[in-house]
Amino acid sequence: MEVGRRPDDLIIQDIRDTLAWDVRLDDSNVAVDVTEGTVTLSGTVRTFSEKTVAIEDAWKIKGVKNVVDGITVAPEGPRLDADIMTDIVNTLKADNRLDERNVALRVNGSVVELSGTVATLAEKEAAEEDAWFTAGVVDVANYIEVSPTRVRSDAEIEDDVRTAISRDARILDTTRISASSSKGKVTLRGQVSSAEERRAAEEDARFTAGVVEVRNELTIGIGLSRPSIM
Repeated sequence: MEVGRRPDDLIIQDIRDTLAWDVRLDDSNVAVDVTEGTVTLSGTVRTFSEKTVAIEDAWKIKGVKNVVDGITVAPEGPRLDADIMTDIVNTLKADNRLDERNVALRVNGSVVELSGTVATLAEKEAAEEDAWFTAGVVDVANYIEVSPTRVRSDAEIEDDVRTAISRDARILDTTRISASSSKGKVTLRGQVSSAEERRAAEEDARFTAGVVEVRNELTIGIGLSRPSIM
């Protein structure tokens, strides 16, 4: 076993206890497996929000290095595709994070398919979030393309992502994180000390102008702490 790593059985028990404690979801059909700190969640929940909560709860547990999502959304009662479509259209129209005129959608068997072209990755993710949080939706396929209004070089994007990360107070040691960009697709590598830091670095990249995709390969290290200040 890796020095300092928590045993998988303790991680499993902590996750199961946390899921059972959390009143925001029904964990009765959620299964948890852990291998060398990597958590795999499977089973079913009633809503996307419950799925999100389960993933967040798993990331909170000490010793977790990664979380693999295998949870399926299975609503208690089916809804007509036309009703789901109407709800999503209205939600997109009310969402000031994006211009709904740039998003096309279709619903088939409670599965939503998004397409179209938007200017930022944040808009693409907002549209997907709106679809997922609509009652009755069981899956979302997001084919929306990101086409920034101003073309930026990968060097500019990399510099801005690194700058954003370096000034983020949520991240203890930003020198452990590297960011590279290829045609606007950013990859984050390195180590952080917690799931919160991993998420913070990804947010910094996602909201950087010119970024069309983020691949988060950051791992959570054991025993990392804030560097001393002389």
